[in-house]
Amino acid sequence: MARIIRPGQANQLRFLLEQPEEVLIEFCKLAIEYINSGINEKKCTVAAKKLSTTYETVRGALEALVALLIDSTKMAISEREFYGAIQTSLENIDQKQSEILWQFITSKRNLVDNVMRASCQDEVYFRDLEWRIEGRIASRNLRSQATPVIKMKFHLDTECVSEYREKLHSTPETEKHTRREVLAETDPVMLQHMIRVLEQALLEARTRRVRNYVKPAQS
Repeated sequence: MARIIRPGQANQLRFLLEQPEEVLIEFCKLAIEYINSGINEKKCTVAAKKLSTTYETVRGALEALVALLIDSTKMAISEREFYGAIQTSLENIDQKQSEILWQFITSKRNLVDNVMRASCQDEVYFRDLEWRIEGRIASRNLRSQATPVIKMKFHLDTECVSEYREKLHSTPETEKHTRREVLAETDPVMLQHMIRVLEQALLEARTRRVRNYVKPAQS
């Protein structure tokens, strides 16, 4: 079963479930405004006073709604999966509240998808890696064993294309505008940690949960 609500977000959403349905609907509207133009501090302050709570509580509930909308859109979650997920995470949610949240999710999926696509325009893609090991050998100035340094040059590109297309059609002018190089250095211990993290990420990338997350972005 898809998990779209984290424990911290569940606590924030439970605050909304304790309010009348009209409040939940208004917060859904505020969540859309949040996505379009950012947090409206004035409206959040007014809502906090009306609900006899703090600004932080209102903002937390609002951000939890936004996270629910974004994660549900990314995972392309079905209606059945959605109801199952929120019933698991929000035990006291009733049928009407579930329907309000599902309508909120489905009515704004295209908006969220467009926002996410626009935000990905500045992403860069990995193309190549150069590396070398540097160390000091047989120096009397060192009282302890020298730690070698691994220096890396990442070749990145703002355009995601096939390597075969690149070989056939790339030009110096195109490379100049889309290519980037990033220099980095690390030590062997940190490099081993990075390798473990990347290997774990590759394993997780094969799971159904991650495939559902990536699918809408590739369509």
